[in-house]
Amino acid sequence: MSKYFNHRTKQVSSPPQQKLPDLVRAYTSAVLRHAAATAKRMSLETSELAALEHLQAAGSMTQKRLVERLSMSPGAVTAMIDRLEARGYVERMPNPEDRRSALVLITKAGLEESLRHLWPYIEDMKGLEEGFSEEERAVIARFLREAAQATHRAAEGVD
Repeated sequence: MSKYFNHRTKQVSSPPQQKLPDLVRAYTSAVLRHAAATAKRMSLETSELAALEHLQAAGSMTQKRLVERLSMSPGAVTAMIDRLEARGYVERMPNPEDRRSALVLITKAGLEESLRHLWPYIEDMKGLEEGFSEEERAVIARFLREAAQATHRAAEGVD
């Protein structure tokens, strides 16, 4: 077993554990790979799968809000919604708060098709969760909430 000299404490010890930022980066890479593979299996572009995920997580929203969430141009999102609508995965409905806009929502078919491809992953993640104590899950949940908030801030360009 190799030894590690910690210059701060002047102690010899075992090599340090992998750093949390490195693990987050590795997990992020795995998530991106999984999203690309899932989109391919569904014959979608990754941006189309991302749109379905946003609609699934946040509910119906205006096209403008979807543009903001996906960081895409309005024209690209319009074309994407048209493609998803043609496949029966989303639909547009009048916005009751603003007659000038429509709401985009995921359909039952869009939800079912997404879940059909994502369910094995969801089950795997549930199995991982069961291996942690309540206290460990609380710490992990706090970290993930704060990491998600930091990621949203970074996406929005807010420091």
